[in-house]
Amino acid sequence: MKIVQKINHPLLKRDQVVFEIEHKGAKTPKTDELLQKIVEITKTSQELIKIKRVIPEYGAAKSKIIANIYRDENAFKHIEIIRKKSKKKEDGKKEASKE
Repeated sequence: MKIVQKINHPLLKRDQVVFEIEHKGAKTPKTDELLQKIVEITKTSQELIKIKRVIPEYGAAKSKIIANIYRDENAFKHIEIIRKKSKKKEDGKKEASKE
């Protein structure tokens, strides 16, 4: 596994890194396996890494991995964790009005 490109995003407090991995004679590695290899290469915590995409090359035993590596946990939480809106009690009112 090698680093192909590294882009610094200072406002988002992260680095976007593009890796390339060769996997001859094997299938495309799972995300968990790739995450462990990225941790070994970058020497950062697993909680600060988000793998965005794994793009296998057709006909070649190569894959491109796009990952975001955050500088602190606070920046990771604000950007990567999507907050789900809780369903309000209005859903119950709509069901009652349909009857």
